Amino acid sequence: MNVLFILPQIPYPPHSGGRIVTWNTVKRFSETCRVSVVCLYHHPSELESLHEVRRVCEEVAAFPAHGKWSLPPLVKSLASFRPYKAHRFWNPQMAEYIQRLLQRRSFDVIHAQNFYTASYVEGRESAFKIHYKENIEGNILLRFGQASGNPLIKLAAWLEGLRTRRHEVDLCRRFDQILAISPLDRDALLALDEALPVQHQRPGVDLAAYPFLDEPAGPPSILFTGTMSYYPNAIGVQQFLRDSWPLVRKQIPEMECWIVGAHPSKTIRDYDGRQGVHVTGRAPSIDEYLRKTSIYIVPLTIGGGIRLKILEAMASGRAIVSTSIGCEGLDVQHDGSLLIANEPQAFAQAIVALAQDSAKRSRIRKKARCLVEEVYDWDRIIPRQVEQYRLRFGQAREGESASAPPC
Repeated sequence: MNVLFILPQIPYPPHSGGRIVTWNTVKRFSETCRVSVVCLYHHPSELESLHEVRRVCEEVAAFPAHGKWSLPPLVKSLASFRPYKAHRFWNPQMAEYIQRLLQRRSFDVIHAQNFYTASYVEGRESAFKIHYKENIEGNILLRFGQASGNPLIKLAAWLEGLRTRRHEVDLCRRFDQILAISPLDRDALLALDEALPVQHQRPGVDLAAYPFLDEPAGPPSILFTGTMSYYPNAIGVQQFLRDSWPLVRKQIPEMECWIVGAHPSKTIRDYDGRQGVHVTGRAPSIDEYLRKTSIYIVPLTIGGGIRLKILEAMASGRAIVSTSIGCEGLDVQHDGSLLIANEPQAFAQAIVALAQDSAKRSRIRKKARCLVEEVYDWDRIIPRQVEQYRLRFGQAREGESASAPPC
């Protein structure tokens, strides 16, 4: 089976949520399929990673995306029905390359990853067209607007959220199949258009890369990991450090907190070295931080899709405290494979409860590891996904309309 992946970023190294999904998918698909990748990049330094992608793919091409607040796409979006991010991630040279590639080579499946690349599929291609949605971007913007106390930001986020969501649904109609990483996103898409061919596709974790770890010696400490330029992460961490962390330190003065992730804001960096907080910025690997901490936190108050870092922490055997939004879409229950707390005081108390009860930590972290082994192992998920693609492509070629069983 020949598969073309259209990606919003170079998939390697897998240090962010999007890259974790795309690299594990591309790498494992290449074991049994002929895989090509066309992707965007966001800084010239990223091009050094293309050699790893070429190692597993037949053909690879990368094109520059606009910067985060680049003026040309911003101006175009103001005079367009399409939202800002549709312009930011659009490169006409990449679009032309894809069309020439489709004329030159025959692909059985075209896989467009996330909202940012869906525009590169016109809908008329002869291949079976699959759109993989890591989240619903419009809904994240709407949540952001609801959470903001600034009336202008609230209005702007609401308008852009509605425009983005409408555009997302229009793009979904170009595809033969939509795979939603979260069952909540699947249901949200069907509520917007019940005719969309959407189903839930579970994410995974590389269990070989994240073995079950012993707890470190000494007093328990906590860890958050995530790219800080992703505003749900930044907002969640700021609120945690402001509202919950002082309550934890009041009860456990010796406890330490590690905030690991690229591009922390000045507000977050200012906490470094104060009240036991360490802000590291980008880290080549989170392994050393997982080994030195006992409790992993996901204090998100807005967001969508799935937080893949939570699966890595569960695989590593770290007791987790999360908000409902932080763990939504996962097959988890409070006081089962993690603790769930939404209010700042309750979140702090959950951390304290884990820190002071080693038996509770042990029970939770063992249940978490069992869950990812049984449900969220990439080596179980991707082979089923490959077979699903084979089945769907075969049905499309034969003109059938039956649906494949969900993953």
